[in-house]
Amino acid sequence: MTRMPEDALFNEEKLAELHQIANGNIEFLNKIATTYIQQFEAKYPELQSAVESKDYSRVEQLAHLLKGASYSVGLEQTALLFHDLEVAGENAHLDGATETLATIESHSNRFLTEWNTHFEQFT
Repeated sequence: MTRMPEDALFNEEKLAELHQIANGNIEFLNKIATTYIQQFEAKYPELQSAVESKDYSRVEQLAHLLKGASYSVGLEQTALLFHDLEVAGENAHLDGATETLATIESHSNRFLTEWNTHFEQFT
């Protein structure tokens, strides 16, 4: 796995792979981003509620889902945070989960801008 700067939102290798798969089709890449955002916006509030209510099983399930979605768009650091929440849910130990959620939220706020900035260089 490529070492990334601590504040890097995306795994550059994954973005290059996505660009290659899309064959430079920006509309296709935008659809990938939109699908991720829709899934995040639908499931993230559920995850927050599950953390607040200490629904460990639901935290594990939702974090697992969002981890996979994050990996698929190159959000490696975000995916690792979801992994931490998944394990926390599995272990019924949510100490620090609120802080983890806040970091994930800050990543989500950066997602679209940085995604577009990355792929605009190819147009």
